[in-house]
Amino acid sequence: MVVLAASIVTKSGKPLLSRQFVGLPRPRLESLLSSFPRLVSPTSEHTVVEASGVRFVYTPLDDLYVVLITNTQSNILLDLSTLSLVTRIATELGSGGRGGAISELDVIRVNFEILSAWDEVISLGWRENVNLQQVRNILEMESHEEKIQEIIARNKEHEAKEELKRRARQLEMQRREATRRGQNPYANPSAPSSYAPVPTSYNPPTGGGPSSYSAGSAYDSPNGGSGAAAAKPFKTKGMQLGAGKGRKKDDDLAAALGGLQVDDSDLAVLQHQQQAQYEEPAAAPQQQQYQQAPAQSAPASKDVNPFGAVEQGDVHIIVREALSLALNRDGGVNSLSLKGDLDLRINNADYAAVVVRLPAPSSGAYPKSNDVQFKTHPNVDKAAWAQKGEIRLKEGKKGFPVGQGLGVLKWRMTGTDESVVPISINCWPSADSGSITVNLEYELENPALSLHNVVISIPLPAGAEPSISEPPAHGSYAINPHTGRLDWVIDEVSEAAGTNSGSLEFECDGDDADALFPVAVDFVSQKGMCGVQVVGVNNPATESSDIDYSLDSLLAVDRYEVV
Repeated sequence: MVVLAASIVTKSGKPLLSRQFVGLPRPRLESLLSSFPRLVSPTSEHTVVEASGVRFVYTPLDDLYVVLITNTQSNILLDLSTLSLVTRIATELGSGGRGGAISELDVIRVNFEILSAWDEVISLGWRENVNLQQVRNILEMESHEEKIQEIIARNKEHEAKEELKRRARQLEMQRREATRRGQNPYANPSAPSSYAPVPTSYNPPTGGGPSSYSAGSAYDSPNGGSGAAAAKPFKTKGMQLGAGKGRKKDDDLAAALGGLQVDDSDLAVLQHQQQAQYEEPAAAPQQQQYQQAPAQSAPASKDVNPFGAVEQGDVHIIVREALSLALNRDGGVNSLSLKGDLDLRINNADYAAVVVRLPAPSSGAYPKSNDVQFKTHPNVDKAAWAQKGEIRLKEGKKGFPVGQGLGVLKWRMTGTDESVVPISINCWPSADSGSITVNLEYELENPALSLHNVVISIPLPAGAEPSISEPPAHGSYAINPHTGRLDWVIDEVSEAAGTNSGSLEFECDGDDADALFPVAVDFVSQKGMCGVQVVGVNNPATESSDIDYSLDSLLAVDRYEVV
C-alpha cells in the first residue's frame, strides 16, 4: 500500500490542510482535491471512489471530509484502517480531547499538530505499526531528563525558601540581641541617633503591687496604661548590618542568598526585614502602640546588668547564664541548652589568691536528670573543685590577675528534664469558620526564680487584627508592627509579686491554627538555673574567715520557643 497524500477538505472542495508522503506536484494534488466532492454520490453508502488513476478513501465529518489518496493497487482493508486512525487523530486534536465533530476553525487552529501526528502514522507512504495511544505518548514528548531537571529546580526553590526563613530568623535574633544590649534594634547603625540615652534602672516592687522596670523600651496597653519593658544587655555581641542605599542593599541580599533562585514574594519578605535594620520604623496605630527603644550612647559590655550597676568590691564575681530551650505544645522539652561562665575580678592585690567556694559537683546541688558539665581554667586546681567545689589556684601559682576579669569556670547543661523549665507556656488555638480563638497562659514552674521583663510573643496570621476577649490580669499587650506579632509584656513573674500565672484570650481571622506557632518567650533573672551560686570567699594567705565580695549575676534567654 502506498498513501500518496492525506487531506482534510470542505464539502465544496476547499483544501484546509494536506500532507504529501510521495513526490506529487501541487497542481496535480489541488486538481484531485477539487474534483473529489463531485465524485461523491449523496446516495452512495461506500466511502471509496476511483478516478484519474488514484483511489479516494474518505470519511465525512459534517461539513468536512478526511481523505486518503492512494494508488489503485493498494490494499483497501489497510487503507480503511489507516483512514480510521488519521480521522480519530484529527477529531481528538481538533476537539481538544472531547471527541465529536470538528469545524473548519478547529482544523486551522491545530493544523500543525495534526500534520505532526500523521507523520507518526505514515512514513514515505507506508503505514507505521502504531496505534492511537502510542501516537498520544509520542506527541506528549515525555522526557526522563526533563523530569529530573524539574525536580532539581523544585529542590533549589525549596532550598532557597528555607534559606530565606533561616536568614529571617537570623535577622530576628539580631534584633533581639540588639534589644538585649540596650540598643534600638530598628535604627540605622551609621546614622546619628535622635534619641537621648536613657539610663537603665530597676525599681523593685513594694507592697505586692506591680513593679516598675525601665530600660528605655515601653509598651502602651490599649486602655492607656503603659507597662515598661526593659532591654536586656548581655555579654555576647550580635551581628550588625552595614548601612547602604539603593542597589547596594539588593546586591548584598543577593550575595547572601548564594545564587539560589527564589520567587518574588519570598524575596520581598526578606528585603522588608532587612530594610527594617536601616530605616526608622513608622509610627504604630493609636490603639496599640509599640514604641522604639532609645539608642544607648555606647555598646553594652558583659558587665552591664539591666537590674542596675553593681558596685564592685575588692573581690568582684560575675555570673552569666544563657538559656536556649525549645518546648513542644504538650509541655515536653524538645531541646535544652544552658551555658554559663563565672568571671573573677580582683581589685585589691591583697586578695590575689582568694578561694571562691561553690557547691561541689558531687554535692547534689545541680540537676541530676540533665547532663551538667564543668570546665575550669588551666590555673585552677581541678581536684579542689571536684572534691570541695573550691575555685583556688594550683600550687606554685602567684595569684589571680589584678584589675582585670578572668573566666575561672564554665559550665553547660543539656537534657530533656522538664523540672528545670523556668516558665511554661500553654497556647490553645481553636479554628472555627474562618476565625481562631486563642487562649494563652503562662505559669512559673520554678518558684525560686523571679523573672523580669517577660515578653511572650505570638505570631498572627497575615493581615489579622486580634480582638482581645479577656485582657490579662498582669502586664500589658501590644501589636509589634515590624514582626506582625502580639507581644504580651509582664514586668515581673514571681511568687512574691503574685504574678506566677496569668492568661490572655483573643480572637483573630484565619483558619490555620499552626500559624500561631512558634510562641517565643524572653526574660531576664538575677538568679541562675543550674544551681551555681557563690557560698563564700576567703583568703587563705591570711587564714581569715569569709571576706566581703560583690556579685553580679544574670540569666538571659538566647532562644525560648514553643514549637
